[in-house]
Amino acid sequence: MHMSDALLARSLSLTILMIAAVSQLSAPRAALADDWRTYHNDRYGTTIDYPSVFKPGTPPGNDDGLAFASADGAEFSVFASYNALDFDLTAFQDFIVKNLGADAVITYRAHGDDWFVISGTRGSDRIFYERHLLSHGKEMTEGFVASYPASLKQKYDPIVARMSKSFRAGTGFQTPKKR
Repeated sequence: MHMSDALLARSLSLTILMIAAVSQLSAPRAALADDWRTYHNDRYGTTIDYPSVFKPGTPPGNDDGLAFASADGAEFSVFASYNALDFDLTAFQDFIVKNLGADAVITYRAHGDDWFVISGTRGSDRIFYERHLLSHGKEMTEGFVASYPASLKQKYDPIVARMSKSFRAGTGFQTPKKR
């Protein structure tokens, strides 16, 4: 074997090893991506993607949403209702903040034209995240609320971020009709 043949063979071997290593690194990520489900509320149309570690609870009788829990203490709920109090975005946010509870400390806020997010801690051991929407021409309020142990912050921060991006209003059998 000539020196150039040996270098070519070694280069080819390294390329094959690198391709194998990269495919192994992406395999768990692909498996995790495939382990997500979609919840869609038939009544109001609210939709969110969530990982299968969360198991749905018992649906409420009025079908306005659903609560989910994981074995490690994380939980979230998705819900919707008519905007019976005729909130604008500021009043809606003020109402949510006022009802967080005395042990809640807000560490993050953001908002857009028809949504807002608040996040923070409850006591010393829980993190909460809430995303709320005014939808269907401000006729509906919709919410995604998550809570998880502070010790699992690294695990759940990216999960909740992905869930929040997927959270959206939709059309259900009781959503207001377009005028």
